[in-house]
Amino acid sequence: MSEEFEEPGADVGKIAEYLQPGEKVLVVAQQSRWKSGGKLINPGTIYATDRRLIIRDPYTLGLRADITMIPYDRISGVRVKQGLLSTSLEFTAPGLEGGRSTVVKWGEGGVGEIDAIPAQKAKEIASIISGYSKQTATVGEGSIVDQLAKLAQLREKGAISEEEYIKLKQKLLDSGVQS
Repeated sequence: MSEEFEEPGADVGKIAEYLQPGEKVLVVAQQSRWKSGGKLINPGTIYATDRRLIIRDPYTLGLRADITMIPYDRISGVRVKQGLLSTSLEFTAPGLEGGRSTVVKWGEGGVGEIDAIPAQKAKEIASIISGYSKQTATVGEGSIVDQLAKLAQLREKGAISEEEYIKLKQKLLDSGVQS
């Protein structure tokens, strides 16, 4: 691992107050200070948890930070853009445009791009997002009993929160009553 990417084991503490009970940080990627698209002073950090992306964008010499949290179910697409000198992670999250973050560059249609992160970390984060999408896509198949069992498994794995589980379960039960 290159020394320009400081793996912030202690940086997880910087977002601890934003973590939900039982939420686990799976991958941490910090922007390069030197590569194209990075930030020399106060590089941003992307945390992929078992439930969402948390993006920390420090400013004022690191004394303050903007925090962006994007649940995986809001992300409709993800792409790793590996260039000659730098790697970017691009994702589509409709309705999540703008903000003052300089870590995520937002384009049209809710397309966000995070530049200058380690290629391997970008691939790991993309895999986590894609895996979540596949899990939620399979929930809609099968009988209501099968769907409830799949929801329970997602909750046990930490892919969805207890609150999300209750809402999805009620939605399934309501749709079963109307059939």
